[in-house]
Amino acid sequence: MEKAENRGEICHPATAVVLWLFFMAAASSDAVSGLIVLTIIVLPGIMSGGLPYFTRYVRRSRWLLLVLLLVHSYSLPGTPVLAGLESFSPSRPGLYGALKQIWRLLLILASLAVLMTHLTRASLLTGLYRLFIPLRGLGIEPERLAVRIWLTLDYAESFLNDGRHLNFRQRLGQMFSMPELDAAQMQPLVLTEQTFGRIDIMCILAAICAELWLKNW
Repeated sequence: MEKAENRGEICHPATAVVLWLFFMAAASSDAVSGLIVLTIIVLPGIMSGGLPYFTRYVRRSRWLLLVLLLVHSYSLPGTPVLAGLESFSPSRPGLYGALKQIWRLLLILASLAVLMTHLTRASLLTGLYRLFIPLRGLGIEPERLAVRIWLTLDYAESFLNDGRHLNFRQRLGQMFSMPELDAAQMQPLVLTEQTFGRIDIMCILAAICAELWLKNW
């Protein structure tokens, strides 16, 4: 794994990853007002180029969204949505909780789409690598971990872009089979080297303040 200088990013890729983690933590908020604020925050990123990623993520997660809707709708007792069906109808509290859970998941998928849109794979791995450096004290090599993540991301992207019509068993076998490495993947992995600046500190402090503000909303 090699390193190269690159100062073209607005903030350090590690800062972008940390901000995404803060966003995911904030998405666990139970307040509807907090979810509305997060939606307003992530919407410009989706409209400025993240929509293709977001659409693909939602399409791949459609069955999970359906399961969340059904499980949560019938998990809480209360007034049935359809009075004529009585116990066979989802409850209003359950349906309300299900829609909030789906809303949270959509926010996480949207934030991931924005992250993948504005960071190249090399930049993303640079950020992860910098975050993993403290693990060196535990005997974990951040370089090796970064390479493993790069291979996983590459295989996951090829899996998502596979337009073949395969049945469930074939898809399952594809997920657990060992992918073949091509010539491009055998080349040295170059990670950009970028120093932390004031903008990174300001972004992280702003994320901490926003997190505390949403928690106390």
